[in-house]
Amino acid sequence: MARMTAQDMVTEARLSLGGETTETITDTNILRWLNRAYLQIASLYAPPGLESSVSITTASGTAEYASRSSGQEDILNIISIIDDTNNVVLYPIHRWQYDRWTQGDASNVTGTPIYWFESGTITNTATDDGIVKQFTFYPTPAGTYTLNLIYTKSPTELVISPSATYAAIGDPWDEVILLWGISKGWAALGDKQKTQDFLDIARDAINVAKSTTGTATYVPYQPGSVIGGALR
Repeated sequence: MARMTAQDMVTEARLSLGGETTETITDTNILRWLNRAYLQIASLYAPPGLESSVSITTASGTAEYASRSSGQEDILNIISIIDDTNNVVLYPIHRWQYDRWTQGDASNVTGTPIYWFESGTITNTATDDGIVKQFTFYPTPAGTYTLNLIYTKSPTELVISPSATYAAIGDPWDEVILLWGISKGWAALGDKQKTQDFLDIARDAINVAKSTTGTATYVPYQPGSVIGGALR
């Protein structure tokens, strides 16, 4: 099967939505449904085609950092954070655990960062990046470390003009985007049965797409007992 352009998807979606004309369902409507599906697929399944990275350089005594500088894509999900200075992978924790360890004073334990959590968002006015994610590291960095954030980026929206674009996540996912987008169209049109029918078909397409994606089924999220116990 050839790659589907955004125009291909819009044309096929229109046929599956009853052949409605552009007067009743505009291309803009269909693209909106397709792009919502595209974003949800990226969020849920993190296809490798959307993988990217950005580095953060720490400063002694500073625990929290903005996620990116000018020109970086929106960070959708963090895959891993690696301390390139010491060649170790950092572990994600919950905000509650961080608060328990620091007791309101992030300066009470400093050293080489071992843990991280997403600690909110900030308006990055300095680089005109808009709203960006922030990350806090523990222990609070005691010096300069280069931390490499590997993440799933938010997909660039599909467009049909001035030229039709492709999804960046591989051919098998085109079918998923299409079917999921059609289900959103039927939901907007108020047909619950057809909404569910296309979601059911999409699930089969998801299984096929996932089988072609080289991602491990198990990801360790908790640190080992030695490191974890040492900071409890």
